[in-house]
Amino acid sequence: MTKPPTRYGAQVKLKAAEQEATAAPAASAAGLNNGPATRNRPMETKSDPTIVYLHPDGKYELKRYALAKGPKVKVHDILIEAIEEWAERHGISSQFRVPSQRPRRVL
Repeated sequence: MTKPPTRYGAQVKLKAAEQEATAAPAASAAGLNNGPATRNRPMETKSDPTIVYLHPDGKYELKRYALAKGPKVKVHDILIEAIEEWAERHGISSQFRVPSQRPRRVL
């Protein structure tokens, strides 16, 4: 068995990498780069992410409940509503839901 060479010198050319490197400045100058680094996500920039650890059975039941309510109902919205109701019962009048820039659809 022979070892692979440790030096390639000018033998190896990375054409795909070179093409991407030259295409990237042109795409970003034209505003065509739709990659994750340039996505406009105002909801994520205006909110403070919070992690909630749920028991798998409870999470499963929340998913089933959301699905039973309709295809557009999300577990996130159910959890936010529960937090808002809890806060109201305890006299907390702060806003918990980050408003969307687009109007909410009525089901």
